[in-house]
Amino acid sequence: MDENFTPQERIRKKKDFLHLYKKGKRYRGKYFILIYLSNELTFSRVAVVASKKLGNAVQRNRTKRWLRTLFRRNKELLEKSFDMIFIPRKEIHEAKWQNLANDYLAALKFIHRES
Repeated sequence: MDENFTPQERIRKKKDFLHLYKKGKRYRGKYFILIYLSNELTFSRVAVVASKKLGNAVQRNRTKRWLRTLFRRNKELLEKSFDMIFIPRKEIHEAKWQNLANDYLAALKFIHRES
């Protein structure tokens, strides 16, 4: 099981973000909103967008780290390749790791059902 998070698995370009915001489908979970769209690559890519409404820099960075770790540890569960943007909600600060993981797995099930 490869748990690396390589630079090619990150969404960095503005045009990719804009394309996802415009054409992507949305999943609204308890702890985050997921914007996703299948891509033509052989791997999935992810980005986490945390605004200042979420809290100070420590809280935002911890949240981004948690969501990237969920992706990294569970990327083999994705049957197809997707581009995904996570937008965390304030409720994520009170979340236990297992509850956050369950919400992420529910999001993956939803994605596969819809695609």
